[in-house]
Amino acid sequence: MEWASPAVLDDLRALFDQHGVSATFFVTHAGVEVPGHERGLHPNFRQNGDTYRALLQRQTPGTAPSESELYEHVVRTTKAFAPEARGVRSHSLFYDSALMPVYLANGIEYECSYLMPLVPDLRPFAKEYGLLGIPTYYADHFDIMNGVSGFDLARLQLDRPGLKVIDLHPNIVFTNARDNDEFMSTKPFYHDEQRLLAARYGGRGIRTLLLDLLNDIVRQRRPTTTLGEVAGAWRRIAPWS
Repeated sequence: MEWASPAVLDDLRALFDQHGVSATFFVTHAGVEVPGHERGLHPNFRQNGDTYRALLQRQTPGTAPSESELYEHVVRTTKAFAPEARGVRSHSLFYDSALMPVYLANGIEYECSYLMPLVPDLRPFAKEYGLLGIPTYYADHFDIMNGVSGFDLARLQLDRPGLKVIDLHPNIVFTNARDNDEFMSTKPFYHDEQRLLAARYGGRGIRTLLLDLLNDIVRQRRPTTTLGEVAGAWRRIAPWS
């Protein structure tokens, strides 16, 4: 959810709802409801983040929290936003094996912090402490940095074998971003829906690519599911693969 405003989040959710697609929303803040969809966690372990700064305020002046204190605080704080969450995609795809027992203790069963752009034959894999790793096939922010798709759905090669997890950011979709510089130029008014709408690109971009994808899913009757359902199904058929 990437700290997006309610109107921007509702816009993305409506696109999924209009096409009958259930998604997994990784929450960054409180008060967000996405009926008909799964909620996961999007913890921010960066030192410039609000969660880390809140932890620093509790420290004795001149001291810093330990690694374990930081991890536990960030995960517990984020879990309060979606107590039912079973999955995680960390901000900036941060990973540390020391996080796995913290995730486990907070009811997390899978994490999705691995980007493998357009790699065929992806599938879930076993992680420490019985957690499951689920790799990401496509990410919009990677695309606007590298131009991997050209915003042409055919270049996503959806008919190749393997799991295809699609990672989207609400503001990138809302503004129909076509490159990273253009997206970054909207950061100063990140929560101003009217200015974001005015900045929306009118040509081919992430939003048009997503609309092409959703229409293709409906037209081709492609199966879709949430990440929680992927994790549950994989545990039943291949628990140690």
